[in-house]
Parts: sequence; structure tokens; C-alpha cells
Amino acid sequence: MRSYLALLLAIPTLVSAQSVGTDEGRLEPAWFGPSIVFQPSKALGLQWLKPGLDLQGRTLRLRTWEPAVWLAGKPQIKDQVQAVRMEGSLLPELLKGLRRGLKGALPVSLAAGDLMLLGRVVDVVGEPADGVSFGGSGISFDLKLVDGDSGELLGAFHETLRSATVDGLAIQYSRWCEALGKQLAAAVRPTPVAQSVPLPTPTFDLEGALRRIDGLKRDGLLTEEECQVLRSKAAQKAR
Repeated sequence: MRSYLALLLAIPTLVSAQSVGTDEGRLEPAWFGPSIVFQPSKALGLQWLKPGLDLQGRTLRLRTWEPAVWLAGKPQIKDQVQAVRMEGSLLPELLKGLRRGLKGALPVSLAAGDLMLLGRVVDVVGEPADGVSFGGSGISFDLKLVDGDSGELLGAFHETLRSATVDGLAIQYSRWCEALGKQLAAAVRPTPVAQSVPLPTPTFDLEGALRRIDGLKRDGLLTEEECQVLRSKAAQKAR
């Protein structure tokens, strides 16, 4: 009875864990590391970011993607063919899309960077050879952002894209890459601008000014009239 009750109590937890799911077997949490809890994202599929992530002052390097794995089962010939066709464009399109999304907030290249973005394809659905069969085409892939020095995981992403055509799939992938750039740009915290402290306004020395004016008069450099005008101006300035 106790075991049955425990199972009933566990059902809500199991349903909650499956709400994100494993994308029909295409999501392999072990590739990302332990303690990663993915959250659904309208723009990016499934994602996780390290709490408090700040990429200010960092640089991003895109690494060559790992060989494709087929987590959803043995691929058909059409799937393998499409995977080969897409392989050469995934990294260049990722670079272009990230740059559009980042808008200069984070330097990104294929050559250098203290952050690394690693990727792999985990499933491909090829377009039917006859062009008539239903099902369209699709691609599932993983990306993870890691610290280049420590190897610490900073971000994890998984997405499955579907389209009726290969061209439509390419457009979806391009948009996804741009959305990722925007997400990373949001983690670049601006450096606080130092507030300028206004300098204190010097106090006008009325007595000193009057002494100097009287001294000029004694030296014959000012007339009585000029002396009185300057004394009056000094008094106004001191108010």
C-alpha cells in the first residue's frame, strides 16, 4: 500500500520532468553535463543558462561541430544524404546569425576566443526523393557554451526544426542562430558609467577683492569713480 501511495505522489513530479521531455529521444542530457534543467524557449527550443551569467569583456569562438549522432534511431538513406548536404553550412550560418543577433555586443569568430560554442547534429529527417511524400524535412541539434579555460558549462541549447522544404529549414535555422545571438547579447552586462562628481563652486572672497580694488586706487591706477564701480560689482558678485 505504501509503495502504491508513493507512486501516486511521484506522478506529478514525473509529469513535470517530462513536460520538457527528451524530444522523442533526441535530447541526451549527458552530453551537456549534470544538474542541467532545461527550460522551454519559444525562440530557442530548450535552453539553460548559468544563473547570473555575465559575458562582458569575453570573446566567443565557434568550434568545428562534432560528428553527427543519430539519437532517434538508424537514419534512412535520405536522412544521411541531407545531413551531408547541410554539414558544410551549419557553422558558417551560425557565425552569420550570431553576428546579426549580437550586433557587436560580443566578439565572435572561428579562430579565437576565451569562450567556446560547441555543437553537434543529433538527428536529420531528409526530404523525400520523390518530393511528394509527406513529412517534410527536419534537423535536431545541440549547442553548449563553455569557458575556454576551466571548461565550465555556461549555457546549453537543444532544438528541433521542421519544415516542408529544405529551403524553409535553412531559413528557420538562420533565424534560430540570430535568436541565439540576441540571447547571448542580453548576457553582456554594460559596464557601469562612473558618475561625475560636480566640483564645489569656489566661494567669492569679497573682502580680498575690495582690498585689491583699494590698492589699485592707492597706486593711482583707478579713479574714484572706477573704484566705486568695481566695488559695487564685487558686492553684487558676492550675493
